[in-house]
Amino acid sequence: MSFSTLKPEDEHGQELAKVCVALDELTLKQVDLVDEQLVLMSKLGSLMTCGFIDMAKSRYISGEKTVSATQIPGEDSVIEAVTTVDRDSENKLTLSRNKEVNDPIRWFGLLVPGSLKQSQQAFQNVLNIAVEIVNIRREWVQSMSALEQQHKTLGSLKSST
Repeated sequence: MSFSTLKPEDEHGQELAKVCVALDELTLKQVDLVDEQLVLMSKLGSLMTCGFIDMAKSRYISGEKTVSATQIPGEDSVIEAVTTVDRDSENKLTLSRNKEVNDPIRWFGLLVPGSLKQSQQAFQNVLNIAVEIVNIRREWVQSMSALEQQHKTLGSLKSST
């Protein structure tokens, strides 16, 4: 039985049409989410590249000893997170910043190169984009579950004719 032979007043035909429209909408949503994820992944890659290049510039300008792991507080030090990842009421990830914590860039001195500040900003943006990507993937999985459910409904409607 083809979809085009169903009469609009037929209750079964109307239900089948609703499922087909839902499948179309969910498929378009899937494509949009994948597209958005790919755009964000591209931004993530370029921001990480810029962050590492800026960090390398800082090491070159200030010397490799002034921007290195030796500047980071040791194991005995208590380090508080500047940024934490939380879940909101809709189970989406969100970032929250702790304003009371000293800026970690101060570990490298008071007058740090501009390129080190740019590197820090790039990596902060990387964190924001990574959270967006996780949220998009979560939404994609939910959409995929709904799509599979609609396919099952379509299969049961077709078998009942």
